[in-house]
Amino acid sequence: MKILIISGSHSRHLYIHKAVLQSGHECAAIVMEREDIIPKPPEKTLLRDVKNFNLHFKERFYKEKKAFGDLNSDDVFKDILVKKCKPGDLNSFEMSKFVDEFSPDIAFIFGVDIIKDPLMRSLPNIKVNLHLGLSPWYKGSATLFWPFYFVQPHYAGVTFHNITKFADAGDILHQCVPKLSKGDGIHDVSVKAVIKAKDDLIKLLEIYSATKKWNFFKQKTTGRLFLTTDFKPFHLRVIYDLFDNKMIDFFYENKIHMKTPRIIDGIN
Repeated sequence: MKILIISGSHSRHLYIHKAVLQSGHECAAIVMEREDIIPKPPEKTLLRDVKNFNLHFKERFYKEKKAFGDLNSDDVFKDILVKKCKPGDLNSFEMSKFVDEFSPDIAFIFGVDIIKDPLMRSLPNIKVNLHLGLSPWYKGSATLFWPFYFVQPHYAGVTFHNITKFADAGDILHQCVPKLSKGDGIHDVSVKAVIKAKDDLIKLLEIYSATKKWNFFKQKTTGRLFLTTDFKPFHLRVIYDLFDNKMIDFFYENKIHMKTPRIIDGIN
């Protein structure tokens, strides 16, 4: 089986795609360069929000580096055919030609912008995106952050879905949520979600290798779509000023039941 990997350049993306490479199938990769892992706060951000913003993204960097390592695409994809691009070139004829020449059976996508034509037209029928968020409840951008903002940390999960021209709206293959524990902060949960996704991805690839099929399920509601521009530094006040990044402890200490959302399990 030939698998096309379409990956972002951050360690979390490469950590997942290492599992695809280790499946033993023939692979090729498109790697889209992502923004700086530690962004700068927007201009005119209030000082209290600058403090939370810097804390949030530095903590994310250190938590992910500890969990996933300091990965780079040159090392991870050194043994396969690779095409690198900037975000503006992802959906170019050059990338489309690269896919046509490789002629993959399936595509696995994680960490890139929305895929459009002409690249979309070149992808195989099975083109699975790993979305860090539970669709349809949390679609779009920062969808492991928004469950915490809305005090629903148990909705911080992952969706594997076939891509369409609409963000995170395709038929769902599988969903999973990490096990939450006392002491978990927002980035601990995010890291756990990625690790759980990697473990489940290995099982999904084993199922496809054995049966040559996956079962997909349509999304029944539109849910919520969050844009990159929706996130503002002051939203972090809920996480850090109100809960001191101890929202999980708050649920445990106050014996508030975190009802697991009804998710689609494509493995069991």
